[in-house]
Amino acid sequence: MISISIIMPLYNAEKYLDEALRCIQKQTYKEYELICIDDASTDTTTDILRRFQSEDNRIRIFSNKERLGAARSRNIGVREAKGEYLSFLDGDDIFEEEMLEALYNVMKRQDVDIVIFEYQHVPSGCIYEKKFIQHSDKFREKYCYNSFSVQKNEPIEYTRWSSSPCNKLFKKSFIESNHIVFQDLSSANDVYFVNIALFLAEKIIMLDDSRVMVYARDHRVPTRISYNRNPMCTYLAMEKLGKELVQRGVFVKVFQHYYCTLFFALQGALLNTKQEKRAREFYDFLRNEGLGRLINLSFEYYHKINEYIKIQLQNFYDLEFSTGWYKNGTILSGYLNMNSKKVIDLLKIYLEKDMQIVVWGAGRNGKSLLDFLSQHNIEVTCVIDKDEKKYGQVISGHLIRKPEEILDNGQLILISSRYINYKKYTEMLNRSKIVLFF
Repeated sequence: MISISIIMPLYNAEKYLDEALRCIQKQTYKEYELICIDDASTDTTTDILRRFQSEDNRIRIFSNKERLGAARSRNIGVREAKGEYLSFLDGDDIFEEEMLEALYNVMKRQDVDIVIFEYQHVPSGCIYEKKFIQHSDKFREKYCYNSFSVQKNEPIEYTRWSSSPCNKLFKKSFIESNHIVFQDLSSANDVYFVNIALFLAEKIIMLDDSRVMVYARDHRVPTRISYNRNPMCTYLAMEKLGKELVQRGVFVKVFQHYYCTLFFALQGALLNTKQEKRAREFYDFLRNEGLGRLINLSFEYYHKINEYIKIQLQNFYDLEFSTGWYKNGTILSGYLNMNSKKVIDLLKIYLEKDMQIVVWGAGRNGKSLLDFLSQHNIEVTCVIDKDEKKYGQVISGHLIRKPEEILDNGQLILISSRYINYKKYTEMLNRSKIVLFF
């Protein structure tokens, strides 16, 4: 019996395909089919697939006569799928052996539309290094124990779920009954599919497991289908999403979430555009025409959105591209600004106990947290990070130090990084008085 249909679009994937297929074959859950759509590859992708198929009849191969792209290939896979649930994986990634088993179990137990789990983009050199993402008890209680819908979460919380389909398991009947398909774009072709599914789903749950289940190779190599990114594709995906939400009568319930997601999607599109000329042209399009089209999807609701998001979107009109303002904001900075009173009140409780504050993480999130604390006159003792290359550098006026150097048990550690080797630093974290996750 087939319970899970794994759908894998492939184009010239010979370099890592053998590894990916063997990784799937090692899954502890065996009741799956693997639907491989060869998108007119010109390398040995077809030969590799046929070799594996000769040994494993769960592999089904569909070959496009001409290149159709990842979206149309995935849509073929959905139509041909025999399983009750749908998984979308890529042919150059690595998967935790118990991934399918864990997902199937929670699907059957909770009877949800979508299960979300942890994944991480990593360089090829460390793709086999096991990683864990530690969630707080509050996080697990809110997202992992009972199902939820988008409307039950704050808009900024919704942005924590990526627009990638590779870290989600979908109920096929839910996808089909809502007529959800992948959008035919050269890149960002999964943005509409994933977001409309999340917005329409009544029952979503997060897998209660700290393990990273999918290790996705970074997109900076030509073998990735989404290597040649065009920021206009992200725009077209968000425009289609907005129009569909309006037409389906859902926009009134999720307009805050939509505009919050919109800003970070546009920001991400700009940041991921490698050519400055193309980025500038996209920026000019947004301020001259594009953003107005999205605002006018439902003009009356735009004026009711969160003030922080409204200011960020207005910046496209008020600030020039050359200022680079869009490079500074993060989802964390959005969360901190939208919940500033709650965050400050919480920190004051510990500050009254004369605890020293240590910020863990010297990346973009760490800078966002440091800037927020500085704006509210909250003193930080030091910044620590697991990346040895950053030691001795300065971020927002603070020297970056090794975590091992911080052993005082009277500290308040504010963690801005999602990826920490908790096994390695368990002793240190236990010596700290309080650890807060941001």
